[in-house]
Formats: sequence, structure tokens, C-alpha cells
Amino acid sequence: MAEATELSTLIGVLDKKMNRQLKQYLDVCARCAICKDACHQYVATQDIRYLPAYRAELIRRIYKKYFDATGRFVPALYEGRDPDDNLLDELYETTYACTGCRRCMYYCPFSIDTQFILSTAKAILIAAGRGQDMLSQLTDASLFKSENFEMFHDVIVDGFKDVEKEAQELSGDPTLEIPVDKQGADILYVALAGAHSIRPAAVIFNAAKESWTLSMFEAANYGFFFGDPVKARKIADRFMDEALRLGVKEVVITECGHAYRVAAIFHEAWQGKKHPFKVTHILEKIDEYIKDGRITVTKSIEEPITYHDPCQIGRNGGVFESPRDIVKAISKDFREMTPNRQEQWCCGGGGGIVAIDEMNEFRLKSGMKKVEQIRATGAKIVASPCENCRLQMEGLDEKHDLGVRIAAIMDLVVEAMPLKGTKAPVA
Repeated sequence: MAEATELSTLIGVLDKKMNRQLKQYLDVCARCAICKDACHQYVATQDIRYLPAYRAELIRRIYKKYFDATGRFVPALYEGRDPDDNLLDELYETTYACTGCRRCMYYCPFSIDTQFILSTAKAILIAAGRGQDMLSQLTDASLFKSENFEMFHDVIVDGFKDVEKEAQELSGDPTLEIPVDKQGADILYVALAGAHSIRPAAVIFNAAKESWTLSMFEAANYGFFFGDPVKARKIADRFMDEALRLGVKEVVITECGHAYRVAAIFHEAWQGKKHPFKVTHILEKIDEYIKDGRITVTKSIEEPITYHDPCQIGRNGGVFESPRDIVKAISKDFREMTPNRQEQWCCGGGGGIVAIDEMNEFRLKSGMKKVEQIRATGAKIVASPCENCRLQMEGLDEKHDLGVRIAAIMDLVVEAMPLKGTKAPVA
């Protein structure tokens, strides 16, 4: 690709993305740097490249040169720049490092959404052939599976049968079933790849006597992390189309932050219409079961326990109270982190960054605010309904010798249920 052609392509990407919202964000930033104290990465590193306003500034410089009237005539005065190799290199490093937690937006006096701006940055990087390789490979692997599903079908179903046996042993109920492709079920449950997010849900659904069926597709959506909305929609379409085909009333997403947000918020926006079914987080469902008496739990957790709000479920998805109500129902000593809910610090593992090996050292360094929060509670168990959060906090625990158990809430609920099967100890 000739340099002039590439430049035209990249400017065209920005032009296509240039709606009123993006233009307002690029114009209104006062460079007050209030966002610096809101970003866990900047606070941990003191590196200007991770300042939210600076990340946005890289896009703003292209905008100033090509879309702002004054900047077009005197680009140097307004720091207008071409998207050359140096700028693209810096854009890659700052953009794919961002976890998309949007804590900076919460503190910004103008509510500038840095993640929205960086979605444009990712589109430019992808057009330039500089999208993140691992996230791209994981995205394409998901699409390959859906496009060649018959190749995987029997292996997947056989795997579900193995998990069904494990769930029977865990619950003590040999009649427990993990239904697949069940027409007319009330719920389609969308899990992650692997048994860990299927087994506890199956035990809970069985105890609640729920009418449910398990999705043939996993909830994780690396197209969202990669920054390709077309591919992200295709990945989400797999289980959304399955829900339509089966005629379910509700799609329940497992303990996964971004998967819930994509299904509950973005997918309707991409389609331009409402779903004919509810989209619910699994913890909202479990909270409902406990409060309605459909499952029984005991306050079996005696050690101090705290709760980490995953950014995509909490600040970006609005699910705050159900997880807390569940943890309080099964524990005797619940301790809040400070701050929490909308102001919760990102753990440092979001945005797909846990899958990017080159960022491992930086990722763990950026989690220092979370380390401080956990230590301050004195908790021995940290509950969190997001796999990426748990992976990150397990790394922080190992690196900083926190001495805590990082746990999925579904697992804790099963441990607190009076079942007849084999159960691991709570701590």
C-alpha cells in the first residue's frame, strides 16, 4: 500500500467515525488532567502515556490537522499531526493498554468517554494493519468455530456430558441434567469455555427447578477487546440467534464482565432494535432465587470476605447490589472496599489485557491500587464475578503475597448450599 493511499485510508476511518459525540469529546477537553488521579495505570506508573487525556490527545492531533478549520491552516500551532509510524506506534501502546474501565469518565467534569475515543483509535490501528495480534487471533478463532460449527458439535456435546457427571456428584443429585438445544426453555445460559462456569450454574439451576438450556457457544467476545465491532457482533450473534431459534424468555450471561455488557447493551445498539427476551447477569438470577426461596443458602463463610466490582459489570453495566446481597447472604463478615461501586478502582486486568503476554509486567504493576484496597479490608476472600478480574487478582496475590482466596461468586454460593454431594471447603 502506497503511503499516500494508507494516509487517505486512515483519515477516512476517522472521518467515518466522526459523529457528534466524538467531535464533542475532541473539542471540549480542557486538558485539566483531573483524569490523572482517576486512572489506575497513571497512578501506578506516573507515565504520561497512560494519562486518559493524553491517550485521547493522540486522536485529537489527527483531528486537528484534518477536521478542524484552524488546525488545517496552521497545524503546528494546534499540534496537528499525520498518523505516521511514530504516532501509530504510540497509539498502539496506549490504546491496547487501556482496560476500558471508564473510571476517568466518572471523574471528568465533561464526562469525556476515553473508551469511546479509543474505539476510534483501534479502528485506525486495525486499518493500518497494527491491531493487537493475540486479540485478533482469538477473535478469528471464535468466528472459525461458528462458521465451522458442525466440526465441533459432537466434541462440545460430549464435553457437556462430562460436566453433567461432575455437577451430579457436586449436588448429590444423580438426576441432574445439563440440557442442550432445548426448545421452549425459559432461560438460555451462556457460559465461558470450560467446566468452571457451567458446573456451579447447573447445580444452582437444578436446585431452583429452573427451565433452562445451555448455549453451544461461549460468552467471551474478543472482537470487543480487539476493537472490531463487525466481528464482535458476529460473535455475539451466535448465542443471540440461538436464543431466538429456541424461543427462550431470557438470556443469562455467566460471570464475565464484557460478555454481559456486549449482550445487554451493545448488541441491541448494533441491531437497532430491542431483543424479544431479557438479558440478565447470572448473579441477578441467583439473587432472585435466594430472595424468592428457590434455593437455600447458609452463612457458611466465616472468614472476612470482600467484593470487587468488575468495571464492565458495575460501572459500565449497572449491576452493583445483587452481588453484594448474595455475598452477605452466605457470609458472616462482609467488608466493603473503599472506594466501591461507581468509584471502584479497576483491578488492571480488563480490556483483554490479560491475554497480551507483552503487557504482563505492566498489567501487574498497574494493579497497585487494587492491592492497597484488598489489604485495607483485611479480607481473606475476594469475591468477583469476572474471570479476567480473578486472573489479574490471582497474579497480584502471588506477586504481593496478599494471602487471599480469589473466588467466583457462583462457587461460593454452591459451597453455601446444603447439598448432599461432594463440596470443596469454602476457604
